[in-house]
Amino acid sequence: MQVLVIHSNQYKVGAVGNLAACEAKEFLTNPEASYQASADGLLILLERISHEGLANIPDVLSHCVDKNEKIYELIKGKLRLFYFKAEDDFLIICTTGLIKKTQAVDQKHVKKAIRLKHEYLEAVKQNKLIVIEENENGD
Repeated sequence: MQVLVIHSNQYKVGAVGNLAACEAKEFLTNPEASYQASADGLLILLERISHEGLANIPDVLSHCVDKNEKIYELIKGKLRLFYFKAEDDFLIICTTGLIKKTQAVDQKHVKKAIRLKHEYLEAVKQNKLIVIEENENGD
């Protein structure tokens, strides 16, 4: 499994993927025009998490969507960014994002986040996690 480092300060924030294909980063950096401000807000929130951790992030901005698997979502406007708390060098790993259109939590995205969390944990266990820094190719 590959994890792209999005922010690295006091804490490391990552996303499943690499420089060529990272669903969470693509979601945040290329939103529909009407969601640009919310996407920017999520990027700022991720940077804040990399500096301060999760302790001071209020429930209105982040909450648990699957208690058994410990899957969470970051919230900004109608945008949702799913993540799990990580092991190894990362604080959180982002998985997927969506534009929320109903009151219910999107179970398809939750199931995908669960699957990616399990793949991540297995990669860490087997020492097969590949960490990619954004600036490796001059980005």
